[in-house]
Amino acid sequence: MPDIKISIIVPVYNSEKYLPETAQSILKQSFSDFELILVDDGSKDGSGKICDQLAAKDTRVKVIHKTNGGICSARNAGLKMAAGEYIAFCDNDDIYLPELLEDNYALAKKYDADVVRYSRSYRTVKDGKVIAEEKTSFKAGVYSSSQFAANFDQINKAGEGIWAGIYRRTFLQKNQIDFDETMKFGYEDLDFITKIYLCSPSVVLNPKTYYVWIMRYAHSTSGKTDINNITSLMKCLENKSRLVTQTGIETQIPAFWVEELSRRIYTIVRYVSPKKVKMPFGKRIELLKYFRTAAVFQQPTDKKRTEALKKQSKPGWLIWYLFDKKHYWLLYFLVTGKQRLSEK
Repeated sequence: MPDIKISIIVPVYNSEKYLPETAQSILKQSFSDFELILVDDGSKDGSGKICDQLAAKDTRVKVIHKTNGGICSARNAGLKMAAGEYIAFCDNDDIYLPELLEDNYALAKKYDADVVRYSRSYRTVKDGKVIAEEKTSFKAGVYSSSQFAANFDQINKAGEGIWAGIYRRTFLQKNQIDFDETMKFGYEDLDFITKIYLCSPSVVLNPKTYYVWIMRYAHSTSGKTDINNITSLMKCLENKSRLVTQTGIETQIPAFWVEELSRRIYTIVRYVSPKKVKMPFGKRIELLKYFRTAAVFQQPTDKKRTEALKKQSKPGWLIWYLFDKKHYWLLYFLVTGKQRLSEK
């Protein structure tokens, strides 16, 4: 394959039930000038064999078999092998919709873009039935590198899932961007996209939906809470804080950063309190206290920004206020009480 336009990297781990459909959604794309790199990350089921069978049938498929190292290690292995002009990603149980490659590669070439971001659908499946589905929403846009900072608010709305975009391989290589292999339990996507944005790429935003991100109850994690998840987010927020400063976004939207921190606080409270996790209440509070030690929470927040958040979202402001003042118990019961009410 002398002319590879796109390298699609799929980390594979114990997904024999879903991998064939995922692979076919890619191999049946209208655009054919690509390579599909399946990285078997030490699967213990039949996933590795399925990878080899796919490669035997289609020369565009390449397979890496490696010892288990986690999703970041698998993606990095794929990045090292990739030869495409652009890089794309897919998880081993998600779906590419038709024309994903054709449409977004055309936009990348038309505007000479470092990054093209497109919309995704988040589908929840239980007992084989779709019980919920929602899509990201943002406006179309074309932004040069010099326009990146001024338009960061719009670009940020395109989300952080790395599979909802294609990326110029030489841009990633030039800026030494890869996945942080210390991140084992989440936030590797936020880390990767933030590192890209810190380099002020040229970006095209395509609001059409091309990717289906599927959460299957039967295939979801057991509910284990790991401190690595929290530590990873703390690291990501330090980088994003630099990005917020670099873009000057708070001059346009005073509540931008404190609102994001409030959302992340809410996420962590939910993370330490899932119904499946058996953990003493005191341990849950200790994890919230640990998150509070993140560097981004050590500097006093400008009152103007917190007041802007209060006007924009009183619930968001309350979450921020309780966490900032270290009222962890009250915050915990507020968030989990809201969670219980929403599930009734």
